[in-house]
Amino acid sequence: MADINRVVMGVTMAIVAIAIGFALLGDSTQNAPVVSPPVVSAPTTSPPPEEPAMVEDEAPAKPIMAGWDRLESALDPGVGHEQHQLAIILPPSDDVYSGKLMYDASENIQLVALHGPLAEGEDRGQAIWTPDGEAKFALTFVDPMNAKGEWQFAGNALAVHTMNPTPFIVDYKVDYEEMPMSETVITGTTQSVIDPGMGHESHQIAILLAPSSDVYSGILSYSASEPIQLITLRGPIGSGEQPDMTWTPDGKTIFELTFVDPENAMGSWEFSGNALAVHTMNPTEFTVSYSVSATVTAGEAEIEEMEEPATVESEVPEEPSGPQTVSVDIPAGTSVPGCEETNECWLPSSVTIEMGDTVEWTNSDTAAHTVTGGLPADGPSGVFDSSLVLSGAQYAFTFEETGSYDYFCMVHPWMVGNVQVN
Repeated sequence: MADINRVVMGVTMAIVAIAIGFALLGDSTQNAPVVSPPVVSAPTTSPPPEEPAMVEDEAPAKPIMAGWDRLESALDPGVGHEQHQLAIILPPSDDVYSGKLMYDASENIQLVALHGPLAEGEDRGQAIWTPDGEAKFALTFVDPMNAKGEWQFAGNALAVHTMNPTPFIVDYKVDYEEMPMSETVITGTTQSVIDPGMGHESHQIAILLAPSSDVYSGILSYSASEPIQLITLRGPIGSGEQPDMTWTPDGKTIFELTFVDPENAMGSWEFSGNALAVHTMNPTEFTVSYSVSATVTAGEAEIEEMEEPATVESEVPEEPSGPQTVSVDIPAGTSVPGCEETNECWLPSSVTIEMGDTVEWTNSDTAAHTVTGGLPADGPSGVFDSSLVLSGAQYAFTFEETGSYDYFCMVHPWMVGNVQVN
């Protein structure tokens, strides 16, 4: 009987143990969902780190300053520049751009202004840029060896450039005017002539803005066939003035000379004066392409005083008989090429007189001119030469021998006239 009780007790304990086990297993199963949420929520927490990465890729390296623009360079389309990069800021125009460029690039850049397009035969040793070998522009190329700076310029186009094949970024601000051609806003190419100044007979000069009673102020950008010097004249000066450097065509009309030697063939210059020129101390001709943008202000009273004697002379009545005086006018605007196309650089361009008669030229232009015997290709003949005839002044010459006399303006060699003496 005792044995039976022990068996019954053992079975009872086993049943209780099994029940406790099931209870513990049930508790474990009910608590399982508390563990699983981190696994489910993992995908929702992973995107946030990716979003900043996308924003960083699209954002610029640095913010653009207020009022500035940004350009990325492209392959330079110029012949011979296929491995270079170019960012065009102001595209080629028939007008002249002038002003100040401020730039901040991702690497060192070069500064470019173009002048043209050039007429056939005008590419004579100056630097040239062309997209197709036919349309050619003179090139002002300045390498400041920096990535950030400022540049005063004038030209028919404006760009920045590198000789590297990889693109660059440039932030820029350009304060400029786009001005149509006029007597003081010019793009051109010219050949130098012998300097008419006393003591400069072995030098070459190209006068860009001829001596005038007005004062020119502006910007010149240039590209020459050799290194040149830059010149402005002030005056004519009074007899009491004694500047350090002077220039005179005749020993009487004297100008104060500003002479700058940048020791380069390409560059830009901010100037002011009564005349503008470029110059070399070499006897051989040079070619210069240029853009000038200048404003004009009224000159000094002393210039008007110099013109008064000429005005008085013109009022002297001519004798009714005997030798005659024939008038030739130098019309306004002849300091800019174009009058030669209509044969109106002198009015009239050809006169016929008798031996002993006088021809009197009156300068109605705002720029100074010369009346010089000879032809531009051959140079002065030595028969007659007015030196500089200022605006409003006259020059007269009496022809004592028969013959045909060609003449031209040394400052503006496209102006050619003729006097026939019977």
